Amino acid sequence: MPLTAQEQARIRDVLGYLNVTAAASIQLGFPRASQALFLVQASMGRVLPEAEDIIRKHLGECDRLDAELSAARSRLKAESLGELHLNPKELGDLRREQRYWAGRLADALGVPLNIYADRWGSSSVNMRVEHG
Repeated sequence: MPLTAQEQARIRDVLGYLNVTAAASIQLGFPRASQALFLVQASMGRVLPEAEDIIRKHLGECDRLDAELSAARSRLKAESLGELHLNPKELGDLRREQRYWAGRLADALGVPLNIYADRWGSSSVNMRVEHG
């Protein structure tokens, strides 16, 4: 079964793309920084039937990680609970895992994550360069 409109909206959200009408994507008379959205839209409409389960699996992982991040926030105020010591790196670990699964989803669709999305930690196109 092709991706539903709700699944497509969730995919756009996970990848960091707009979920608004075309008119709302104009900023100061220019298209907002989401030029690759057309690639995402086109890819979602061309998912091979045999790959639909893969896309849904990756999307499900992203949804579960969003839920885990939301649940983890309730533990931020405590450092320990009796003999139980909470992991202070939990949010960072979950965000790294979230980035991994969003990347898997993007790869499966053959599209980039939106590098301008705050979700992916950048409002610029600067990239780290490693020498070695």
